[in-house]
Amino acid sequence: MITTQLKQQVAADCFKRGDIEACGFIVDGTVVPCENVATNPETGFVIAPEDYAKAEELGTIECVYHSHINSNEKFSAHDIGVCKQSNLPWLLYSTNTGGFRYADPRGNAPYLGRDWVYGIHDCYSLMRDFYRRELEIVLDDFPRGEEGEWENGTWMMFVNNYEGQGFIEVDKPEKHGDFILMNIVAPTPNHAAVFLPERNCFYHHLMDRQSEVTVWGAAWSRMTYKVLRHESLMQ
Repeated sequence: MITTQLKQQVAADCFKRGDIEACGFIVDGTVVPCENVATNPETGFVIAPEDYAKAEELGTIECVYHSHINSNEKFSAHDIGVCKQSNLPWLLYSTNTGGFRYADPRGNAPYLGRDWVYGIHDCYSLMRDFYRRELEIVLDDFPRGEEGEWENGTWMMFVNNYEGQGFIEVDKPEKHGDFILMNIVAPTPNHAAVFLPERNCFYHHLMDRQSEVTVWGAAWSRMTYKVLRHESLMQ
């Protein structure tokens, strides 16, 4: 849990660094600033191995934080790749806008209220986490490119892979966990949702919004490309 007090302390460290990106850890609820040893610390950050070792000696590393000194409040593609490799939550602070963004690559984030981070917290990530946690079904994590890649007319991540992940087309969403594949203002299907029949709702995560639960209705039905059910749930 990243409290308001911790965010204030992270912001204070970021402002102290001036024209370079700040970096550090949150260890057992304490902010631990680290030196940025990147070759170009104005545009990236690297935490020295010895600082990492010192942080581990202090306790449990709960989060990695760093700043962007421009107005970009989003993780870069490089940030996302390294965050996944670290298998630790990351917190990003923009010194220009004062905005924070949080990403947890371990699949432990709540279903509701996630920040949008393409490749870590997006519609498919929410679906993967739900299937693993609620249904004990592990779905592959497919590589993402740049945000907005689904607009280029050739992006087919869902269409090319749903059969290989064990999904079968059905007539309509009825069972817990049915996969609703949608097309939202894009040339190819680009949005995944998880159906909750007991509430006639679905979990999903739209770009630049927090993840949410939405009532299933006619408008969403019109955007639906296919309704899919995992083969293990067909009985």
